[in-house]
This record gives sequence, structure tokens and C-alpha cells, in this order.
Amino acid sequence: MKINNNTIDIVALFSSLICAVHCATIPLLLSLSSLSSLHFLGNKFIEWAFIFFGLVFVIISLLPSYKKVHRNSKPLVIAFLGFLLIAAGRLNLSEIFEIVNTVLGAFIVSYAHYLNWKLLRFKTNLK
Repeated sequence: MKINNNTIDIVALFSSLICAVHCATIPLLLSLSSLSSLHFLGNKFIEWAFIFFGLVFVIISLLPSYKKVHRNSKPLVIAFLGFLLIAAGRLNLSEIFEIVNTVLGAFIVSYAHYLNWKLLRFKTNLK
């Protein structure tokens, strides 16, 4: 079964959105005493796994699409900026700084995948 870049972009887009929701809601959920059993969701391993898989999705989706189909660097630049924000959130300056940068960065990476998906659809419809 061949998986095309459209499928990868859709999976990557939704995984980035899930990452953003995860980063935005976990601090709120953990602060509620009745939900303190969900503390495992705030695990740094889970956060680094999201970042790692996000980078993998960028490499297997955005790079080949750029090289082989649309030659538009905008999705790559946007994804890079999103990961810069996520990396800035890892600086541990404050909890709110981490949350805002990580959530914003994840949404920006999602937008990069969405833009790549739109460019792929546009180019394949022209053929």
C-alpha cells in the first residue's frame, strides 16, 4: 500500500493540532485536583515524542513535496519557524512562556502542513 504525501500531510496536520491541544490543556487539567491521576500526560517523554514525530513528519512530507512537486519553500520556512517557537518554549523561562510558545509553534507547524497539502492539491489538479 502506497501512502502519498497528501495522507502524510493530513496525519501530520492533525498530530500537530493534537500536540497544540495537549500542550494547552495538560497544565489546566493537572491543576484540577480531581484529575491529578492524569499527571502522566505531562511527562517530558511524551512532549519530546511529539516533537520528534513532528520533525519526522516534516522530513517525510514537506521536503519531498518541495523537491518533487511544488518547489515552494513557504511550508518549510513556516514549519521551521514553528519549531523555533517550540524550541524556545523548552528554555524553561516560565511555565506560561513554555505553554504559549509550544502551542503557537504547534499551530504554526500544523499550518505549514495544511499549506503543503493545499499546494500539492493545486499542483496535482493542474496535471
